[in-house]
Amino acid sequence: MSAIDFAALDRHWNCRLSVRGRKSGVERSVTIWFALGDGKLFLTGAGKGPQWLRNARANPDVIVKIGDTRLRGRARVVEDPAEAESVRQRFVRRYLMARLARMIGSGYTDSTAVVIDALEPVK
Repeated sequence: MSAIDFAALDRHWNCRLSVRGRKSGVERSVTIWFALGDGKLFLTGAGKGPQWLRNARANPDVIVKIGDTRLRGRARVVEDPAEAESVRQRFVRRYLMARLARMIGSGYTDSTAVVIDALEPVK
């Protein structure tokens, strides 16, 4: 298995998340912001939870494409409030729009945090 070059991945602003639909079983994809750290990938979803998040909760085995790199991982919805806030803070530090949304109280204050770990390259 080849090593993951997280520094190269961190240069990208968006990832393409693919997850199986919880009802249909059909693979669904969405382009979304991400953050990296500690060998993990982090995502956030709106407070009520978008469809991708609901699907990942039901089917946690996901594929993430960042640039030309495809990674397989296991998604976990963060239930611990302190850990969820830590994930949201990663986005506030990384993205100007997340900082602004948080400052005016319109985002990144109650978004659902997701951690994708057990990352491995897909050939």
